[in-house]
Amino acid sequence: MRFAGLFLTALAAATIAACGGPDSLSESDGVQLDLARDRAIAAVDAEQRLSASPETADRLLARVRKIVASGALEAEQLDEFGLAALGELRLAVRSLVIVDRLEVPRQLDRPALTAFLANATENPSAATRPAAAAEVARIVEIFEAADAGPGSEIPVAGMTADVYLADLVARLHPVWPGLAAQLSAVRSSL
Repeated sequence: MRFAGLFLTALAAATIAACGGPDSLSESDGVQLDLARDRAIAAVDAEQRLSASPETADRLLARVRKIVASGALEAEQLDEFGLAALGELRLAVRSLVIVDRLEVPRQLDRPALTAFLANATENPSAATRPAAAAEVARIVEIFEAADAGPGSEIPVAGMTADVYLADLVARLHPVWPGLAAQLSAVRSSL
């Protein structure tokens, strides 16, 4: 009887090890992954809007330039006018703004803004790639640190690690195959 108990314990431990990770990621990781997913998808949406037509790209670029020209976003530490401009910028192109857990705009992604201003009308993929690349890097880092398995639940996002990564790979691949490949590699290592 004692042998059967040890056998069952060993079998349960082997089964857990075979699953390849924890049942659920931490709440903090879940929040970060959810925010990263939203911003990466926003970058895809911005790229599609810019690619839709030259007129749309011109309108978006003009709107972003007008917000930037106000000067409210120049300081590293934004005052109430800067935060208001940040909110306005987020309404124009969501991927240019970093938000907190409550979706409140907190920071300007300056490299993403620079790329957007330089490439919006000529190369929509390059204009929106920095935001997506930053979020892909964050996602890779979180998954590597979490040692997640394919069935690990992601709190807040409401999906498993495998579904989360598969969804992002499918969304990013048409625009940035290299970024999608990075996420595919993470998914394969789960």
